[in-house]
Amino acid sequence: MKRFFTKALMLFALVSIGCMSALSASAKEYSDLPKDHWAYKQIQILTNFNVVVGYPDGSYRPDANVTRAEFATMVVKAFNQQNAEIKQAAKFSDVKEKDWFYGMVQRAVMFDLLKGNPNGTFDPYGTVSRGHVISTVVNALTTETISNAKAVEILENSYSDYQEIPDWLIIAAGKAEILGMVVKAPGEESVINANRPATRAELAAFLCKMLEQAKLNPNAKLREAMSPRTADGIVVNADLEGYVATIPAGTVIPVMVLNKSITCKKSKVGDEFLSKLPKNIITKERYLLLVENDPLNGKIAGVKVGRLFIRNGEVNMETYTITTDKNQTAAFCGTAVGDYRPEGFWKTLYLKLFKGHKIQIKQGDILNLKLTKPVRIDLTNGMILE
Repeated sequence: MKRFFTKALMLFALVSIGCMSALSASAKEYSDLPKDHWAYKQIQILTNFNVVVGYPDGSYRPDANVTRAEFATMVVKAFNQQNAEIKQAAKFSDVKEKDWFYGMVQRAVMFDLLKGNPNGTFDPYGTVSRGHVISTVVNALTTETISNAKAVEILENSYSDYQEIPDWLIIAAGKAEILGMVVKAPGEESVINANRPATRAELAAFLCKMLEQAKLNPNAKLREAMSPRTADGIVVNADLEGYVATIPAGTVIPVMVLNKSITCKKSKVGDEFLSKLPKNIITKERYLLLVENDPLNGKIAGVKVGRLFIRNGEVNMETYTITTDKNQTAAFCGTAVGDYRPEGFWKTLYLKLFKGHKIQIKQGDILNLKLTKPVRIDLTNGMILE
């Protein structure tokens, strides 16, 4: 195996060129959600992971409101805890075991994400205010303590309607502002609108911000429940921060070619380049980064035909997306240059003198792909964070 990869390194020299970023090619398009909508990307990300769903008529209704039961379901699914064991059920007078939302409400309360009301109700059909959403996204985290006075100072300097923020929300809102977790819809940058019902678009944006922070500093109960995926495979260096691993630019990752043939004589710039991961990609701690057989899409970025008497043929291949085992298609930017050197003195001499340098890469060949941009991965579910 070592000899094989040594040969592969000799066969394919790597260079750096740019790449394009892409959203999921398989993302669901909603009839009322144009691609220039301010929360389009967040909604697509959460749709891919079944955290948010559309309506039977094909719409998403980004400006519609959400009930507390629906919100509890979204939050629990965001952390992939929908199957977590309910160790001790909370009792609410308006939440029954037969209700479709019973389990999700129980799990949201169990992980300290949502709370009931002082009168013993949960109000599952009530709308969720932006203030309650802010409280929930902060509850998902382990945060530093701040005083009420400090929170007021921060909010006073940030929002013209800070005096309308309920007392129970002041500290959580201050923490959310410090962490950059307050979602500000276009045209509402100077107001926090704590008492206004949150829209479905705002909820998607809030949940994405929550996940970004919670992967680094989840609350104690979430930390206990969440754990990185582990596996055997090819080890690469990765920087770890909480539950997020970053594969740095410059990392070399082997990929298996799926095209029947790529040559410097017949392939053209812009032709599709298809490949997959031949093995799992893991950290030295055995944390699973990328899964065996994950497909990569790319294109031929440059071709140079070998000339007579000169061994200078070249095929430059660029990847731009990868589709993970979670059906998420995300940016994955890397390049490889095929500059095949035939074995044997006489064969090499023959190509030098008479044929020039011919490159041929066949289906099943292994290329070493050099990342041109870092890749950040959520170790708990394999989600690539863009």
